[in-house]
Amino acid sequence: MIYPESCLERLGFDEVKQRISQYCLSPMGRQLVSKMQVMTKYDQINKFLRQTKEFKSILENQEPLQISAFYDLKYLADKIRAEGSYLVEEELFQMYTSLQTVFTVIRFFEDRQEIYPNLEALFEHLPMEKNILKKIETVLDPKGKIKPNASPALLEIIGDIAKGEQEVRKRMDSIYKMAVGRNWVADGSLTIRDGRMCIPLLAENKRKLKGFIHDESASGQTVYMEPEEVFTLNNKLRDLEFDKRREVIRILIALTNDLRPYTALLLSYHGFLTKLDFVRAKALFAIEVEADMPVLLKEAKTRLINARHPLLLLSFREEQRTVVPLNIH
Repeated sequence: MIYPESCLERLGFDEVKQRISQYCLSPMGRQLVSKMQVMTKYDQINKFLRQTKEFKSILENQEPLQISAFYDLKYLADKIRAEGSYLVEEELFQMYTSLQTVFTVIRFFEDRQEIYPNLEALFEHLPMEKNILKKIETVLDPKGKIKPNASPALLEIIGDIAKGEQEVRKRMDSIYKMAVGRNWVADGSLTIRDGRMCIPLLAENKRKLKGFIHDESASGQTVYMEPEEVFTLNNKLRDLEFDKRREVIRILIALTNDLRPYTALLLSYHGFLTKLDFVRAKALFAIEVEADMPVLLKEAKTRLINARHPLLLLSFREEQRTVVPLNIH
């Protein structure tokens, strides 16, 4: 029971939560901040405060703990539950980046065993399943794009596309030079219309070259033609692009199937990252308001020495004024 009911509002508790929320890196962390409430159990209060104290120490000592990027692993884990579903390149890269963060953090604390016991408890018994990273690495490059050699079929298709594009360019250059030599071409060079490479022909010469007209100039004096033989080659290229897209989807489905057994573990990683983001945000706020870990008692006593309200401190700091501290017993 909180007395009076307006106590938290008067103390500025919601505004404090709002400021802490601004330090979160993820929506999941901000959601935990929104759920913060007054606690009355000693063990619970002690655990949460000590977690914040330890993270504050990490930040103040400039320890090499990098938590810069992670995504909603719960969303990704939920998505792959259904058979036949698959993660796209961007989502797989989000998973990869998030797991790199998880493993970096776990290694950090393993190298400093018993120094930060309350933070270590956040990932107790949580394994580093590097097979997930290895599986993703077989398909994605360091920039999160599908590797050309993600499968033998994909590599062959990409090779055929490259050869086809070279052939199209070669034939187009040859036809263009011929058209220039016969004065059929309007001013300008080869251009793209409707995603196809075209020759700008004088309208009066459009019947002198077999092909498909994609567009014409506003004046109607120039037409943009794709030569017939190039049109056929481009259609083959388009079919190859469809083959490539189907093979990429097949690869993504196969990889997602390999990742599906790790769903429960991914949810555990999600919980760990969310809690870590939450604690980090509180620690950053604690540094901002020059807060210290209080001595906790299991009895109804309060003794505050040189205490300052954090919101008043921040408000006065902006005005370059100093808060007069209070001693409360």
